[in-house]
Order: sequence, then C-alpha cells, then structure tokens
Amino acid sequence: MQPPLSFPCLRLTLPSEDVNGFASLLQHGILVPVDQAVALIPFLLLLPGFTAGYIENTVQTIFINGVAADSLERSLPAGSTLALSAAMPGLAGAIFRRQGVHGSLRSQPVAMAKPSAPACGFITLKLFNSIAVDRIGDLLPRGILVTGKTFHDFAAKREHLFRPPAELSLVDQTLEYAELLHTVAALPVLMVSADLLPER
Repeated sequence: MQPPLSFPCLRLTLPSEDVNGFASLLQHGILVPVDQAVALIPFLLLLPGFTAGYIENTVQTIFINGVAADSLERSLPAGSTLALSAAMPGLAGAIFRRQGVHGSLRSQPVAMAKPSAPACGFITLKLFNSIAVDRIGDLLPRGILVTGKTFHDFAAKREHLFRPPAELSLVDQTLEYAELLHTVAALPVLMVSADLLPER
C-alpha cells in the first residue's frame, strides 16, 4: 500500500454510543490508497480488526468488481472495488457464499470481472451488515478516506448524528452541520476521523 497521503481532514467528536450510526458509511465505500496490485489476504490483514480468524469465520461473501469470488488467493489492481459481507440469508446467501455448494448458480464467473475505471491509486472497500458494525469502531477513530460526495450523501440523511454533543471541524475550522454539507460536497477526497467521548 502507499504511504499516507495528505487530504483535508474532517474531525468528528462523538459520543461512543453513536459510532455505530456511521457503520452504513462503510457500505458506500472507503478508499484505500495503493500504488500497485495487492494480494487480497495481506490487504485485509492490514485493516484494523481483520485477523486471519475473523476473515475465515466471518467474511462469508466476497465481491470483486461486483462479481462473487470463491478464492481468497486473488490480486486486486488499483481501481478495484472489494465488497465483503457476513453470511446473507436465503438462496442469495447460499449462491454467493464463498465456496458455497450453490456457487454454480451464479450467472457470471469471476474471471470475466474487470476493474471499474480507476479511482486510480485506490481500492474501494465496501463492508456490509455485521462486518460494517464490527469494524466501524476500529476504522473511524483511525481515519477513513471517502469521496466528498459519498460523505455528503451519507450525512445529508443523518442530521441526528451531527447534533450536539457531536462537534465537527474541517482542517481545524469548526463547522455547523449545514456548512459541513456545503463544504464536503466540493471535495474530491477527504479523511474522516472521530474522537469518541465516554458513554453517557
């Protein structure tokens, strides 16, 4: 992966009990800088909370550029989108589950998948269901990269997460919620991180 890059930093101060409200931001996709193709397993192991045991036992469904993959022995070029899910219910879950017995029912083999047009220099990582909830408390305090549009669209529907006692600052300038929406929409990429207050 690339060394840390410099992006405008949005810093949130949040009550600890509110952090799970940001889990769905991970479904929209966070950006992980890379300077070359990376192997899937080492890529995941560099993410906070992703141990070998967690990957094996919890990550049941993997999509690479929108297509389900069975093998963890994969390489991800820059511009790829990687989506991870815990077990999904019903027939869809059975069909897309990694190494599931119903994998033959999938309509498109993974070999046909092509990376989306670069978001060059990044892998877009999307986390769903319990994986998003499990990992948001690890990822957000350390900082996540997102596009300005992604964060704007997320925040525009969740004003309650940004009300006091939450505090917002962008590049060390305090912002109100309305200013936040206006400002981040114009940013190509920003770093979002959180300081978590003790539970009330």
